[in-house]
Amino acid sequence: MFCVECGAEGPVYEGLCANCFRKRHPIVAPVEFIDVPRCQSCGSYRLRSGWTKADRDLVIPQLLREAMPPLAPYERLSFTHVAREEDANNLSVRVKAAGRFQELTAVQDFQVRIRIKPSYCDACQKQRGRYYEGILQVRGEDRELAPREVRAARTFVAARIDRSEDPEAFVSRIEEVHGGLDFYVSTNALAKGLARDLAGAFGGTVTASPKLFGQRQGREVYRVTALVRLPAFQKGDVVRHKGAVAEVTSVRPFVVLRDLATGESSRFKPKDVRGANRIDAERFEAQLARLDSGELVAIHPQTAEERPLRPASKRPAARAVVVWTSEAAYLSNLPPEGSKD
Repeated sequence: MFCVECGAEGPVYEGLCANCFRKRHPIVAPVEFIDVPRCQSCGSYRLRSGWTKADRDLVIPQLLREAMPPLAPYERLSFTHVAREEDANNLSVRVKAAGRFQELTAVQDFQVRIRIKPSYCDACQKQRGRYYEGILQVRGEDRELAPREVRAARTFVAARIDRSEDPEAFVSRIEEVHGGLDFYVSTNALAKGLARDLAGAFGGTVTASPKLFGQRQGREVYRVTALVRLPAFQKGDVVRHKGAVAEVTSVRPFVVLRDLATGESSRFKPKDVRGANRIDAERFEAQLARLDSGELVAIHPQTAEERPLRPASKRPAARAVVVWTSEAAYLSNLPPEGSKD
C-alpha cells in the first residue's frame, strides 16, 4: 500500500501513511486557557460533574478532557502534563495528548494556562450560612458527659465528616449544652448515620424524632433530631451492684462489671445495671506492704494512709494499680486514672 499524500510504501490509515496521517489529523484542538472555580474554604474544584476534593494533579487531566475532546477520527485519548505554578491562581501546564486510531498512536504537545477562580462550593456556602437539616444530640444516661467524652465525640464526628465521600456532608455548628453536645449537620441522613456510628463506637442507644419544618416545592420538609444516649457508666467507674463493689471494664456492646473482691467479671445489658450506684473511689498505682500481722495493705501515695488489700495476694508485687475506696483497696485490671487506656 502507498500513501496518497507522499507516496511512501507501508501501512496506511484512510489512505495516508502514519506521518501524513498525524500531520493532517490533530488529536485535539488546543485551547489557550481553562478557568476552574476553587472553593476558598475547603479547596474543592468544580468540574462539569460537580465539586470534587481530589488533588490538583488528579483534577487537571479531567479539566483537559472536558475542555478538549478527541477530534475525529481518533477513538481514544489520554493526557499527561507538567504544571508550573506562576502564582496562587495561575498554572502554566505543558500537555502531551496521546490519541489512538486503529493501530496508530499519535502524540500532540501544547501549552495551556489554567486560571483558578476563587469561589465557594455549594456545601461551604450553606455552611457559612449556618444551614442545617438534622441535629445530632449526644447525652449521658442520667448524667452529664465527662470532658473526655466531649472531646472524643467531637473528634469522632470530625473524622467521620473528613472521610465522607458526600461533598454535601458538613457540620454547620456545635453547641455544648447542659449535659452534652448538639451537632447541627447538613442532612437528616447524616445526623442518623453519625448517631448510629457514634453509638456503635461508644455504646449507648439511638432514638430519632422528625419534626415538620416547612414545605419545599409543595412537599413537606422535616428536620430529624437523632439522640445518642451513652451508658450510665463509663469505663473505669466503680459501682455497687447487688451488694458487690465492682469496676466497669467495658461499656460496649455490653456493660462488663468486674467484682473487685473476687476478680470475676460479668456481662450485662445496659438496662440490667440501671440499679447500680456509682461510689466514690480513686484508681492509682500504690506501694504494697505486709504488716506484722500478715495482712497485706496498700499505701496511699499522697497521704500514706493504709487500706487492707482485696483480694489478698500470696506473692504480691512491690507496687500495683488499686481501686481505693473508704472501706478497702482492691487490685484493679485497669490503668491508673489519667493514663491512656
